[in-house]
Amino acid sequence: MEIILDVLAIFVLIVEVILLYQLRANRHELSAKVRSMVLFGIIVFPLLALLLGNYHVFVSSKESTTCQSCHVMSPMANDMMFDSHSQTLASRHYQNGWIAEHECYSCHADYGFQGTMKAKLDGYRHLMRYVTKTYTEPIRYRGEFNSMNCYGCHQGSRTFEAVDEHAPVVENLLGDDPTISCLNCHGRAHPEPSKRTPGSKEYKWLSDPKVKEVVNAQEVKDYINTLAASAEQSK
Repeated sequence: MEIILDVLAIFVLIVEVILLYQLRANRHELSAKVRSMVLFGIIVFPLLALLLGNYHVFVSSKESTTCQSCHVMSPMANDMMFDSHSQTLASRHYQNGWIAEHECYSCHADYGFQGTMKAKLDGYRHLMRYVTKTYTEPIRYRGEFNSMNCYGCHQGSRTFEAVDEHAPVVENLLGDDPTISCLNCHGRAHPEPSKRTPGSKEYKWLSDPKVKEVVNAQEVKDYINTLAASAEQSK
């Protein structure tokens, strides 16, 4: 698909160069109406297509499938979506349906208009880094995670407020210089970098959930064989 898009882009560029050349060479023979139509076709229309394309990228950046579509994000996405044994926060929230939609965006976008724009611009920056291959694995989160994103959802829930230890944490988070993160007590949001490093044994099944299914299936077979052997010995 990427090759098709590259070829199409080159084809459009060649056509536009030819149109510009023809317009310049025959500008005295063309009517004002025809020149306007040609200019619209080679300047206005491409700019409009560019704006619509960028708008589509910004809107689609809310979808978790957009994050999953990049190979470098596979370890995080597969852990979150497919590993039923994972205890990461992302996996528990996703697989228990605690976030109805836009799971990645809900946790990574700060609240308010500024937070929304920052999250979308970050997503666009990630896309550019991915397309230009200017990244290294394992990728790491830039800056510090904003625990207020957690509080924005959990605030007011009975199960959250029933835990006495949450009160001083909330007080700290609402202060001018918070020093506590929800991750301190509740564990990692995603698998640790060592598991997301190419070459590690965990990286194989985090990059391809089918490998994880095979591993789990073999574990089940081994467990059944162990039970059968134990039963045979007890006779």
